[in-house]
Amino acid sequence: MDAWLVDLDQVVPTFHEQAALTEEELRRGAEFVHARAAHRFFRARLTVRRLLAERLGLDPRDLRIHYDPAGKPYLPDQPGTHVSWSRSDGMLLLGATETGPVGVDVELVRPAGTSMEVLSFVYPAAPATATPRAFFHAWTLLEAAVKATGRGLARGAKEVDLDFAPDGAVTLRGITGHGTHPWHGHTSLHPTHPTAPSAMTAFVSHDRPPFRVRPWPPR
Repeated sequence: MDAWLVDLDQVVPTFHEQAALTEEELRRGAEFVHARAAHRFFRARLTVRRLLAERLGLDPRDLRIHYDPAGKPYLPDQPGTHVSWSRSDGMLLLGATETGPVGVDVELVRPAGTSMEVLSFVYPAAPATATPRAFFHAWTLLEAAVKATGRGLARGAKEVDLDFAPDGAVTLRGITGHGTHPWHGHTSLHPTHPTAPSAMTAFVSHDRPPFRVRPWPPR
């Protein structure tokens, strides 16, 4: 597994890289009302292309990214490479592996008074004893799991088996109905800026954790 945690506000795309944006990506970026949101969207897509192209030894303009009917990205010219990415405000998490499907999620950790009510609505199997400390571990694992299976939260959350520990830790026990190979989940907390929230990351794949998450751009 290769993984990168990207600070989009520090990314400076080159003119060469900007030429890799597709007409669909340009159209979607133009729909944002606020310039900062549009810039982050463009930088996210350009960074995904740059990092994956470097990994595969390609020019970013030659990397084709398609999406299945459920919105899961795949590389039609590199069917053995599985990819997933997630964005939370100015942070992007990208994962790539050759061991099978992968799902990733990143969330900036902010206080939310109704977080456990939201979790219980999406994932009714969450125990009543679960504490707010467990929320971001559980939520990112859920998101990553349903991205790995391509099912989405509405259909796929009930297939995810999470274990809630008394200390707030949450682990993935498995995902039902998606092959015989074991699924592994991993969450970790990463600092961002001194005055900004930390970022919770989650990975779900057939790779055994832990994974090294590389900050990008390099510091």
